This record gives sequence, C-alpha cells and structure tokens, in this order.
Amino acid sequence: MVARRDMTSDEWKWLVRLCQHEADSVPQAIEARLVELGLSGPNGLSNEARDLVRHELLSERRNRLQGLH
Repeated sequence: MVARRDMTSDEWKWLVRLCQHEADSVPQAIEARLVELGLSGPNGLSNEARDLVRHELLSERRNRLQGLH
C-alpha cells in the first residue's frame, strides 16, 4: 500500500489536484511516478489513489480541528 510519505510534496499536490478534478493533465514525470506507484494507469486514477487522498485530507482536517481546542 502506498502512503503519502512515499511521494514528494509536488507529486502529492498533483495527485490531490487530479482527485479533486482541478487538473486535466500533469507533467510527464509526475504521471510516470503515479503509474510507478500504482496510483494511475490507462483508465485514470485508481481507487487506491482516491482513497489515499480522501483519508489524508480527512486526517489533516481532523488534526486542524483538534488543534483549535
């Protein structure tokens, strides 16, 4: 299973943008790396990629909210 820490911050930003439909295309190097990690393929982003982004963004939000108390 791939984790956020397996990617550079730039790779992560592009993955989030793709999952949130904010980007139509990505730099070739980023695309190749996402394919290498198994997060993207000929049919687009994998379910694992979507689940990873959803989980990480939810965790970030939860941590921010807990920090406010």
